[in-house]
Amino acid sequence: MIDNVKTFNIESEKYAQYRPRYPKNFYDFLMKHVHQKNRLWDCACGNGQVSIDLVDEFNQIFATDINENQLANVFKHPKISYALIPAEKTNFPDNYFDLICVAQALHWFDIDAFFKEADRVLKDNGILAILGYSYFYVDEQIDHLLNNKLHAIIEDYWSEEKQLVINRFQGIDFPFKKINSPEFEINLSWKLKDMISYINTWSAVKKYNLKHNDKIENIVYNLLKNEWTDYKPVKMKLFSFIRKK
Repeated sequence: MIDNVKTFNIESEKYAQYRPRYPKNFYDFLMKHVHQKNRLWDCACGNGQVSIDLVDEFNQIFATDINENQLANVFKHPKISYALIPAEKTNFPDNYFDLICVAQALHWFDIDAFFKEADRVLKDNGILAILGYSYFYVDEQIDHLLNNKLHAIIEDYWSEEKQLVINRFQGIDFPFKKINSPEFEINLSWKLKDMISYINTWSAVKKYNLKHNDKIENIVYNLLKNEWTDYKPVKMKLFSFIRKK
C-alpha cells in the first residue's frame, strides 16, 4: 500500500482548502525573535500555508516539499519560490536563512540529517521553528464518539512517525539554544462538512479509503449527523519548539 507521506499527493488541492492555518498570535510571538527578515525557508511547505502567512515579513521566501501535487496547488506570490527538494539535502548556500519553519511535518524527516542541513543553511542568530498541532476537540459527546469510532477504525493506518506528533515531539534532541514558547490554540468554527473535509486530508484516512468501499466520510457523517447540526467551535492545541542558532 502507498506510504503515508505519499498520500499528500492525493487530492492535494483539498489540503490547501481544509487544513487549518496557524494563529496570528503565534506568528507575532515567533517574529519577535527573528531579528533579520531577509530569507525564510518554509520546509515541507505543503501548499505554502506558512509562506503566504509570512509573506509580508520577509524579502524572500523559499518553500520546498517532496510531493509534486502539493506544489501544484500552492498559494502563489512573487516573493515565494517553490521547489521540489527534500528537507535533508538542499542546494541552498551556507548561512543563508534568517528563519526556518517546519509546520506539522518534522515526523516525516530523517530528523538527524535535517538538523545537520538546518545548521548548515541557517545564519548565526537565525531561528529554527518546529510546530505541530493536536487532534481537534469539539465537545464531550462528539469527542467521545470520534474516539470510539473514527480513531479506532483508522488506528492501524497511521504511520509509525505519527506517534511523534501525538507525543508532541517529546524525546527529540533539538539543536541550538532553546527559546521558551507558550502553548497556543487554533480556534475554528466548523460545520460537519468542514470537519469531514479536514479529516479527509489525513494520511490514515486516505489509506483506509483506498482499501475499503465504505469511505470514512460516510461513516463519520452517519455517526455525527444528529449531533452536529450547525456550526460548532473547534479547538486544536498548537505546540512549538523555537531554537536560536
